[in-house]
Amino acid sequence: MNRSEEVQFKLTRVRGMMHDAGIAAALLKTQANFAWLTAGGLNSVGVATEMGVTSILVTPDRHYLIANATEASRTMQEEGLADLGFELLSFDWFENRELELAREAAGADASTSPAAAIGCDFPIAAPGFIEISSTIASLRRELTPPEIERYTLLGARTSAAIDKVAASARPGDSEAEIVGRLLAELWKHRIDATGYIAATDDRIELYRHAIPTMNRIEKRFLLSVNARHHGLIVSATRMVHFGTPSPALVTRYRDNLRIEAAMIAATRVGRTLSDIFAEAVKLYEELGYADEWRRLHIGGSTGYAARETKATPSTRESVHTHQAFCWNPTLTGTKAEDTFAVLPEGPRMITGPVTFPSVELEAGGGIRLALPDMLVV
Repeated sequence: MNRSEEVQFKLTRVRGMMHDAGIAAALLKTQANFAWLTAGGLNSVGVATEMGVTSILVTPDRHYLIANATEASRTMQEEGLADLGFELLSFDWFENRELELAREAAGADASTSPAAAIGCDFPIAAPGFIEISSTIASLRRELTPPEIERYTLLGARTSAAIDKVAASARPGDSEAEIVGRLLAELWKHRIDATGYIAATDDRIELYRHAIPTMNRIEKRFLLSVNARHHGLIVSATRMVHFGTPSPALVTRYRDNLRIEAAMIAATRVGRTLSDIFAEAVKLYEELGYADEWRRLHIGGSTGYAARETKATPSTRESVHTHQAFCWNPTLTGTKAEDTFAVLPEGPRMITGPVTFPSVELEAGGGIRLALPDMLVV
């Protein structure tokens, strides 16, 4: 499946959704959905927002890029939309005609027919538009073979980068300095970091989401990243200890890996996320950490969002083949986190230790996993 075939496959899915929902067209503007539908295209200028600067409009028989004149040429040419059959609807940068052009292209007039409504992937208070963000997110759930290939490459590059940077950290380095080094490594491959956690010493125990500060390493360091390329996002965490760690810390770290491994093995097609969550909570309790799961979500499905759906006691969403997941259990002072895809033959690790030491674990169903150990320097 080449890029054009992937886009056509996804357009067919969107049009099927439009038919089932009884809407005239679909307007997609978020960065995630633009990347998904265009097989890796970018509609972003700033990364600190979900919204892109251009939109895609899908009608029953045509597909358009709606863009102001500043963005139109680059997007059509450098993102390859012209070659993918997108037609351009453009307006001057000082105008606000996006919705007007969408209505015109869709022939949509919701005042005459509810079926003339346009579904959009963002909240909007405008006549004739309805939000379909959750429906579009469900279409992204099962990754195509080319997406799995792109994801695997992203995972390999992110794993190599976080391993290298975490291993290079030394006492006296600040959390912010180390994150800066990680961003530099990722940018060698045009990979965006959409989120990062860096914690030294006591901050690892105090805060599950420790954003980077100028605190400097004394004895230990934890580094996490959400890394995005072609719209797909992987997550990974690594931990470093200088000098011999306490036996209690080693035990907690290894127990955390056992929980992650069990959750990976339990992530099988047809199972619900609430079932997997319940098994994890039971294992927390069996290992003697009864309330630790309450202090941070333990992950869920991923792909075009760091977490598409988080697992909770009431999450009834089922696991699908070719779907990506990332479980991130924590025990005070430790965290385990890597990304994988559910394939017919079993889980495929998308991220994992490259130069870091690893721990070999056997989980349910005879699944063997090599997960990153804590690096002791």
